[in-house]
Amino acid sequence: MNYKELLEDNQPVYFENERFLHFKNELISERYFANYLSYKTMPNLADFQSDMAYLADEQRDYPSNFSLVFFVEMAELSDELRLFLLEQGFELEKHIIFTNQLVNLSLVERDLGDIRIASLDETWLAKYLELKYQQALPYGKSYAEQMLADNRKKLLSNGSKFYLAVKDDQIIGDVTAWVHGDFIEIDDFSVDEKFRGQGIGTNLQLETSRGFDKVILLSEEGNRAMYEHQGYQEVSHYWTALRVSKENSDGN
Repeated sequence: MNYKELLEDNQPVYFENERFLHFKNELISERYFANYLSYKTMPNLADFQSDMAYLADEQRDYPSNFSLVFFVEMAELSDELRLFLLEQGFELEKHIIFTNQLVNLSLVERDLGDIRIASLDETWLAKYLELKYQQALPYGKSYAEQMLADNRKKLLSNGSKFYLAVKDDQIIGDVTAWVHGDFIEIDDFSVDEKFRGQGIGTNLQLETSRGFDKVILLSEEGNRAMYEHQGYQEVSHYWTALRVSKENSDGN
């Protein structure tokens, strides 16, 4: 199975050729992970340079100057390409895909007292929008404002599912989920620092996964121990390369 393709199946493709898929969203042009090339075959150095010229032209009117690429699943970078990327200021990151059957995960529901898990609806929408705006602000005001406008327009109709941890009238945790065939993808965990360690994240995972047999998530190496402890197993990986101009380092 190509897990990377599975994780991209909900995203509309702006352009495609024999080498890559181009995902582009001009409404949220400051968000790196909505504007990138995803390779279907590994490029040689000449092809990569040509593709970067194409991407630069496509993003010439973007407020920020950045380039993001996803490389082929389970493929390693050639020495030549890796050296070029580092010389050109790209940051390389390995993204690990974890999955397992829900019954194999060591997720035990916790008694959270007066904290409850709720699905996002109109009742909580205004507070949720403000929460996500505040979380986006460290990446720059223009990024946060673009994300806020996009969320206001289609948050409840974009095909994703949102679950909240709520205490009194405040949101203290949230998670986003996407359905990919038989899998539910768990993404964008957030728990208020003051409430961590109580099992809120576990209960959010369980509520998000209810009704599904298979769970899939994407993580960086730093979170490996936590997810493996919960029973997740690494099934694949892919490399990304991100370059951001020194003049503007906002975005996400």
